[in-house]
Amino acid sequence: MKWTHVGWLLAGLLTASASLRAADVTLTVNGKVVARPCTVSTVNATVELGDLYTFSLIGAGSASAWHSVALDLSNCPWVLHG
Repeated sequence: MKWTHVGWLLAGLLTASASLRAADVTLTVNGKVVARPCTVSTVNATVELGDLYTFSLIGAGSASAWHSVALDLSNCPWVLHG
């Protein structure tokens, strides 16, 4: 087998590439996440909570009974499915 200039060049590149490593790189990304809130279109809403007793809410994770409320939201950045 006869070595040509191209063959020697290719052999040299393959040998050199095996010993090369990537240098350390620092990437800095700047920006901010902006959450646009919905607009509450409901003018007046009343939520009747009833009586809440302190002895019912004495521990972590304590809660009252569930009370539903209906609000009309508009201009939301996502689609709400109810």
